[in-house]
Amino acid sequence: MISADEALRIILDAVPPARKENVALRKATGRTAAEDIRAGEDIPPFRNSSMDGYAVRSSELKAASPERPVRLAVAGESSAGHPFEGHFRKGSALRIMTGGKLPGPADAVVPVEIASESGNRSVLFSRPALPGDFVRRPGEDIPRGQRVIAAGDLLTPYHLGVLAATGHAVARVAVRPRVCIVATGDELVRPDRARGAGRIRNSSSYALEGLVRESGGRPRFMGIVRDRKKAIRKMVREGLASDVLLITGGVSVGLHDHVREALSRCGVDIRFWRVNIRPGSPLLFGVSDGTLVFGLPGNPVSTGVTFLQFVRPALRKMLGRNVLFPSQFRALIDGPIAVKEGKRCYLRGIARQEGDLLRVRTTGSQSSGVMSSMLKGNCLIILPEGTTDLPSGAAVNIEFLRDPF
Repeated sequence: MISADEALRIILDAVPPARKENVALRKATGRTAAEDIRAGEDIPPFRNSSMDGYAVRSSELKAASPERPVRLAVAGESSAGHPFEGHFRKGSALRIMTGGKLPGPADAVVPVEIASESGNRSVLFSRPALPGDFVRRPGEDIPRGQRVIAAGDLLTPYHLGVLAATGHAVARVAVRPRVCIVATGDELVRPDRARGAGRIRNSSSYALEGLVRESGGRPRFMGIVRDRKKAIRKMVREGLASDVLLITGGVSVGLHDHVREALSRCGVDIRFWRVNIRPGSPLLFGVSDGTLVFGLPGNPVSTGVTFLQFVRPALRKMLGRNVLFPSQFRALIDGPIAVKEGKRCYLRGIARQEGDLLRVRTTGSQSSGVMSSMLKGNCLIILPEGTTDLPSGAAVNIEFLRDPF
């Protein structure tokens, strides 16, 4: 039995390099940038006003005061998309709207609230203006050539907006891994079928499909396969055509656990079986011609925990993501926690902010069959190998299952 750290190292060492493709910008949300992307032009592309007001030569307002206001003629107007095209003569001001382009000689904008336009196409200014007042400079936000997206960034709607603004209509992204999911077990039935005696409804594969999508992969549920050696081998051979094969159940030491044998018979190089963790100890990992193969325990909590800790980092690395692991936070436990084994433990917890502190309590029973613990909990409490019983108030590391903010 190997440690969690060693298991993760073996998995990540086996991950192949990310493949790349171009996608239309409108379809790039949630994809992973496959290369650095630089601005194709300045943002903003020209000098423009950050206020509604008047574009002026600041030198002409040096002596302006309430007692001796300066009067300038109104030369015309500049608004967003409709620049002033006339000659901006000395002694004049240009009515300008937010986003409007400044004429060449103008170097400041006076907000409309502190100017007084009269009906004879002139405007009074009662205070000086400084060069650059309320003027957005070309490249002030993003200069041309600046890196705006780093390879490995997860593209959000705001990334797409920046890419569009800097002249990009497509994005170079990582190809999403194809992930086949197989559920094994004579006891499993589809959710829409009658259970029958001794049967349970297949649930883990539905959770896995969602987890794969959240992690950037393309899931394909291949179905339920019974605990028959030939049937499992047939499904494995089909699943090995994908980038990642996830098999739930059948990886422990029971009389009807045939997955390990089936994988070996299909040529899968099994790199490890069993990890020193709780829940999820029977985790299996192998490789076949670049396909990553995971044998996940069948209990729903074990399936979810092993996916989050071992499969998700692999998928993220396959995508070339910059961040493979979620952030960990320190929290104080409410109530003691008894630790029975020298394993790394992942307890389902409920964390909350209390002033400047994070506090956390368990969801109750930590049985690997208590599926509701993953629903009630918002984090995993991670206890390293060798942890002894913890008193109330002890500090622990937690990982949020979802964005806590």
